[in-house]
Amino acid sequence: MKRAYATSFIPNFPFRFLRDSSCFLTSFQFHCLYSTNINPNPNSTPNLKPHSPYSSNLTYAQLQQLLLHKSMTGFDKLDNALVVFDKMLQMKPLPSVFDFTRLLTALVRMRHYSVAITLFKNMRALSIPVDIFTFNTVINCFCRLNSVDHGLSLLAAVMKRGFRPDVVTYNTLIRGLILQDRAVEAERLFKKLLRFKEIRPDVVTYTTFIDGLCKKGQTAMAVTLFRYMERKGCKPSTVTYSTIIDSLCKHRLVDQALGLLREMTKKGVPPNVITYSSLIQGMCDFNRWQDIRQLLSEMHVGKISPDVHTFNILIDAYGKEGMIEDAKDVMEIMIQKGLYPDVVTYSALMDGYCLRGEVDEALALLETMTRKGIMPDTHAYSILIKGYCKKMKVDRAIDIFQQMPLEGLIPTVETYSTILQGFFHMGRHVEARKFFKEKMIDQGLNLDNVTCGILLHGLCQNHFVPEALSLFNTMECSGLIPNIYIYTILIDGLSKSGHLEKARSVFNNLPSRGLRPDVKAYTMLIQGFCQEGLLDEANELFVEMEANGCFPNEVTYNTLIRGCLYNKKYNEASVLISKMRARGFAADASTTSALLDLLESQEQDPGLLALRKKFLP
Repeated sequence: MKRAYATSFIPNFPFRFLRDSSCFLTSFQFHCLYSTNINPNPNSTPNLKPHSPYSSNLTYAQLQQLLLHKSMTGFDKLDNALVVFDKMLQMKPLPSVFDFTRLLTALVRMRHYSVAITLFKNMRALSIPVDIFTFNTVINCFCRLNSVDHGLSLLAAVMKRGFRPDVVTYNTLIRGLILQDRAVEAERLFKKLLRFKEIRPDVVTYTTFIDGLCKKGQTAMAVTLFRYMERKGCKPSTVTYSTIIDSLCKHRLVDQALGLLREMTKKGVPPNVITYSSLIQGMCDFNRWQDIRQLLSEMHVGKISPDVHTFNILIDAYGKEGMIEDAKDVMEIMIQKGLYPDVVTYSALMDGYCLRGEVDEALALLETMTRKGIMPDTHAYSILIKGYCKKMKVDRAIDIFQQMPLEGLIPTVETYSTILQGFFHMGRHVEARKFFKEKMIDQGLNLDNVTCGILLHGLCQNHFVPEALSLFNTMECSGLIPNIYIYTILIDGLSKSGHLEKARSVFNNLPSRGLRPDVKAYTMLIQGFCQEGLLDEANELFVEMEANGCFPNEVTYNTLIRGCLYNKKYNEASVLISKMRARGFAADASTTSALLDLLESQEQDPGLLALRKKFLP
């Protein structure tokens, strides 16, 4: 019997809205860098009558109509654009500067930025007139090619020729600087506009800079600039609001993001599918299903239909909760609305299956998508590999790994790391080390701290501490800067293998490396001291960590309490238990078991008996 559509996971989830609403899709776009006073329908095809657009007897009127259309859609082929350029050079009189600029704009639409720059140079060599719109188009090309310095040089040429740069010129350069991670220079240019009032920044200027701040994780500064633009009388657009809402959601500030949605609707700025998709993603991250239901209801009322990305967010959320049937229902609705699942959709479902341990079903799904002409990407294969490794089926994971190059896919360092961890998890350390050397080191794979951490942990766990130290030294010599995670693994491995002095030395050298020990690093060394019966050193370190602002957690307390128990320091254990309870922590299974073992030994130590009354009333 056909099951009800996804009602078990989100109460009253309004999937009927997904079915009923019209397919009205909006896109996340910035303003065009080139515009004219003519605003034809970009979807209309120019009427060229019996003449081919590229025929030798193309009239000037037909050329203008053709260029106007192609400036908005681009040519079908690059050769066609070059043919038109040649014919324009042969016309007498030459077409206007607007016509040449429209041809360059068409090339920009086709992303042939280098070709557009070359044609511009030819125009200048032939003394063909250019204007500020032409310069703006070419500056944009340089910025798109990550050559913003050439764009800045062209700005100097603009001024030298007597043209006045407009707001589009500066918007393009600011965006180019931000794309090249030169935010300081972008800020300097932006402040120059504000200080000297050469150009009044418009909504695109502010939005471009806000987008750059958000991409750098500086959401608070983006909000500050957002409020500043409002005070200056520049009304934020849907894109401006959506940019900040997306950044707030990514930084888990979803309530602020919701507040901004309410604000924009109150001020008459219409949200679009991008706005809602960002919010839905944020709510999924917190399992706030009631808010998701409300957002989908609002989309329905506003006749904003979810797009493929929105559906993928929902499918992924269901998959992560193990609600595969509900996720499949969402996919069915998606198809009913004429939106076709893509590789992201199938990967989200595959991940859901793997999280439930149903890896073979995930493999079947990969084969299904392949039959439908949707080619799996590296991420899809990595999901399967991770799933099989978790099921302790590393050999099956290796088979899939070896299939990737046959499909033209290059495994990522995360893919390699997953297999490496799988080998260690199964205790197959010999194969893990062989895989690391032959598949990673010998093939020149760039390693990161995560990969090296997996290998270090595996080596230490299998008592290959000298080899772990050798790897650590190799990491430092190769220029990879170990983080606190790496040092903690090393401290743990050295402590447990009896190399306590070496562990202490590594720990003491952390400040000189610019690192601050975290609670795990302290706990690992405390555990090492306890195992060696060095309770005084363990207690000193315990006091030191609190003095340094690193507060012990439940694991730290339990570690030190067990050390006291094993070393017959029952009074000290009693004091620690009181402190631990005051912090809201509780004894774990290992601590409880250690105490019960001591009590069963019928030892009559007064401290132990007092501890029994306190701990087991």
